[in-house]
Amino acid sequence: MRFALPWMLLLLLAVLKMIIDHFRRAGSPALRFSTLAAFRKVPKTTRQRFMPLLVWLQAAALLFLILAAARPQVRDMTSGIPKEGVAIELVVDISSSMDISMPFQDSSLSRMEVTKYVVEQFVQERPNDLLGLITFARFADTVCPLTLSHDSLLYFIRELEIESRPNEDGTAFGDAVTLAAARLKTAEERYSAEDADAGYEIQSKVIILLTDGNNNCGRHLPMEGAAMAAHWGIRLHTIAITDPPEMKTIQTPEGPVEIEAEPLVQERILQKMADDTGGIYRRATDEASLRDIYNEINAMEKSEIESDRYYTYKDIFQPFAALGFILLLGHTALTTTWLRRIP
Repeated sequence: MRFALPWMLLLLLAVLKMIIDHFRRAGSPALRFSTLAAFRKVPKTTRQRFMPLLVWLQAAALLFLILAAARPQVRDMTSGIPKEGVAIELVVDISSSMDISMPFQDSSLSRMEVTKYVVEQFVQERPNDLLGLITFARFADTVCPLTLSHDSLLYFIRELEIESRPNEDGTAFGDAVTLAAARLKTAEERYSAEDADAGYEIQSKVIILLTDGNNNCGRHLPMEGAAMAAHWGIRLHTIAITDPPEMKTIQTPEGPVEIEAEPLVQERILQKMADDTGGIYRRATDEASLRDIYNEINAMEKSEIESDRYYTYKDIFQPFAALGFILLLGHTALTTTWLRRIP
């Protein structure tokens, strides 16, 4: 706890002087008399026994009111302003195929809903990084620019919806990766270490692409986007949401063996895009595997975070003020009624 106005505590010296003066007056005779022997044999009344309570009520009331005036505060929140971190563009497919169900814990949800759930968890674990959101179907759109204000980003993630207009349906992750690379390059120039006013340094740039289909439209081929990312030093992680892989049986000298069928075309493309930029390619078939992939990427993209810390404080003078006023009212009530003195 701290006091916002500690100099107000000097008023406690006045309270201390008031108590000392009270006992000094109590020790000096108010009326001279030859002997008090007869009076000492008279038992004290209840009113006489409670009479000393008045000075302590008054002192306690003033004590709490002075403490309230000094504005006691407690630390409410500790925050840090990050000075460096990773810039990550989250690129998410919102084409109509994302409406297909996939396993989610003990039930099933659409691929879109599962993706929103997992991506939201990923964002919450990266408080010091610049994060942005790009979605795509037939066209790629920047839904949320790169930002350190993750509350707004989480709002956009929760509001994501599958593209419902047939003329805008499709899968253009080549355009989406190209757009994400351009956004990261612009952010790097803005937050350049040479820019003294930026106050934030980007240590590395990352794109996380999630899709469940083939690139079938758009101006840019997927490998063009990957080449642009590689040229600008951007690492690209790719994730394919698919059904569980089909198995086929082959004959071997030791008997029949089941193996996975050949990967789909888009999986080979996504693998190549990740390899060319130093990223990873993974396949997700349910919520657990998708969450594991984002956890793996989260562990890979770590950086030494440096931040300026600051604290916020909350006033707690209200209980002190309330107690002081209650004691003061109690003192006033007693001095004007039961413990009233005449004169």
